[in-house]
Amino acid sequence: MLTKIKKIFLSRTATILFSFFIGLSIIVGSFIYKVNRVNGYCTTDSGRYCFAGKIKKIKVCCNGLKIEVDKPLDGTFMFTSSSKLYMWWNLSQGQCVMGDADPGGTCILIESYCEEEEEVDGTIRMIGTTLKGPAKGTCTNKTGGVGA
Repeated sequence: MLTKIKKIFLSRTATILFSFFIGLSIIVGSFIYKVNRVNGYCTTDSGRYCFAGKIKKIKVCCNGLKIEVDKPLDGTFMFTSSSKLYMWWNLSQGQCVMGDADPGGTCILIESYCEEEEEVDGTIRMIGTTLKGPAKGTCTNKTGGVGA
C-alpha cells in the first residue's frame, strides 16, 4: 500500500514539474521573440521580416522596383507584380512605408539590357504607404514607434 502511494506521488510530482518547465519555456520564448521585434529584426514564424521607414530611393528594374527604405527598420527591397500595395498607394521617394518581405531577391538592371542583377534584402509581400510624406522628415510617431 505504501509503495503504491509513493508511485502515485512521484508520478504526480513528475507531471507537475514537467508542466512547470513547459510553461516556463513558453514564457521565456515569448520574451525572446518580443526582443527580436523591438530590435528591428522583426521575424515571424513564416521566415518573413518587417521593414518601416522613409523611402530613400526608387530604382526601376526589369522585374519591378528596387526600393531603399531608411530607418527605423531599413533595407533594400524589390516591389514586384506579386507585391500587394495598400493605402494610400503612394509609392514614391520621401513617403513613409511599412510592410513585410520574404528574404532575398534580385533587381535585374535595365542599364545592362536586363542581363545583370543586383541583390536585395527581400522581396516585398505587402506594403502600405502614407498619403502625404512625413511632416518633419521622420516616419516615427511621438512615442518612438513606427507610424505614418
